[in-house]
Amino acid sequence: MAAAEHPPRPSARADDVFRISQVRRRGPVRRWFLAHPRAMDAVVAAWFGLPSLVTVAELRHTTRPLDVVDPAAAPWILLALSTVSTAALLLRRQHPLAVLAVTVGSAVVVTALLGNTYGHEFAVCFAAYAVASQRPPGTAWLSNLAAIALGAGTVMLAGDSSSIDPGVEGVSEPLPPLLGLGIAATFLALVVMVAHAIGMSVRARREHERALVDRANRIVLERDQREQLAAAAERARIAREMHDVVAHSLSVMVALADGATASLDKQPERSRRALEELASTGRDALTEMRSILGVLRTESTGAAAGTGSTAEDPPFEGAAPLAPTSGDLDELLARFRAAGLPVERVQSGPPLPEHPRLLMTVYRVVQESLTNVLRYASGATTVRVAIATEEDVVTVTVTNDAGSGAVQPGSGHGLLGLRERVGAFGGSVTAGPVDDGWRVHATIPVPPEGR
Repeated sequence: MAAAEHPPRPSARADDVFRISQVRRRGPVRRWFLAHPRAMDAVVAAWFGLPSLVTVAELRHTTRPLDVVDPAAAPWILLALSTVSTAALLLRRQHPLAVLAVTVGSAVVVTALLGNTYGHEFAVCFAAYAVASQRPPGTAWLSNLAAIALGAGTVMLAGDSSSIDPGVEGVSEPLPPLLGLGIAATFLALVVMVAHAIGMSVRARREHERALVDRANRIVLERDQREQLAAAAERARIAREMHDVVAHSLSVMVALADGATASLDKQPERSRRALEELASTGRDALTEMRSILGVLRTESTGAAAGTGSTAEDPPFEGAAPLAPTSGDLDELLARFRAAGLPVERVQSGPPLPEHPRLLMTVYRVVQESLTNVLRYASGATTVRVAIATEEDVVTVTVTNDAGSGAVQPGSGHGLLGLRERVGAFGGSVTAGPVDDGWRVHATIPVPPEGR
């Protein structure tokens, strides 16, 4: 007699969706009736209809006089009203309030004409249960109390107290009229209230189950969303690292190659050193690219575990975290000097804190700034890297002049990556023209564990 189940909210992965059927434990009979609700409605209708037919047959042979109708017409009246109530019960799931109104009306008419409910209180009970289990509590209370008032009132006004007589002459005396009618009305009210209570309990259980299923599905959906956000953040981090490696290394390698070509005939020794530095830069770039691709390969292989991954496609061995292969700023500056930039480093305050993420951020700020100088202001004659360290903040300032040509603005993607890196520490990055050159200024708060 359960109502149709509501589908849970969709999740990112259909296999993880929880359903009501996973919450309830049912036997085979209940599962079958839940899968065939019309069959359950037919059973309920037959539960009332078949005994009513027996009552009609018995009424045809009674000789008890009736005050309102001809005794010969009484069976047909009961048959007609019982048929109406039985047919209405087949629709109790779709139209519970209308079915309650029909069954109460039939019970009132039967009681008013025949002086007895003849079992119609059970039809009212089935309808009251349907209302209580499928409609809001306020509607259920009002409807079922109105049904009790109409039914019990009709019994008290038009009922026949001899209807609850044992019916065997000489065994017992008929009950007093007022007492008999009171018992009949109380019985009707009692059975309807019992049906109402059961219906309310079933409704509360269904709502609780739906709430559990919805909560479980929300947890699954939030988990999937967190995974997607984490994957997006990881992709962005990898993209930043790829940008740093490719932009820096290729810019330096192009500058070294141009310098080696220009001095090949007049200064072969200088060309040889430039080529050696070119090879070294290329090897470092390959090492960092291998590190990044190793992370990607490891993640993709882990995601594909159990989905057909083979031994011919193993992850890279020794995959390193996404970090520069060398965090030595002096080595970085020497590489840019070899590429032709007159880089000067100015250090003030104590040494940089031994905090890996902070050191990597400072390294990337300097690397990105000098790479942009090499790409967009290659004619610069003065390039200054100033790093000021205080107790709770590190300041990195990279300035350059335009040199022989005007400073050309870049795409802005590198600056956006720097702002994201520094923003992770709660710092800020500003960049823009100054005097006849360009200036990048980054303020990076020192994490508590790095102080």
